[in-house]
Amino acid sequence: MQKNITLAPERFDELSEQAQVEGKTTDELVEEAARKLLQTRRAVVRLRSFVSDNRREAAARGLKPSDVPARIAEYRSEHRGR
Repeated sequence: MQKNITLAPERFDELSEQAQVEGKTTDELVEEAARKLLQTRRAVVRLRSFVSDNRREAAARGLKPSDVPARIAEYRSEHRGR
């Protein structure tokens, strides 16, 4: 299946030049860029979810952001030399 997209002419020119430098077609370069963009965005969503879950858990335990450095130092001192 083939789909078309519209790009600003200068963006297409930049992509074409970069594709030539890399020895790829413009289609290959755009496909690679789109795949990497989607991977990155999915990773950002997972990271935000991870942070949100940890904040929720910390709040449930009564921890404040200002408690974090001391907790990290405590953990590191307990696990030093292992």
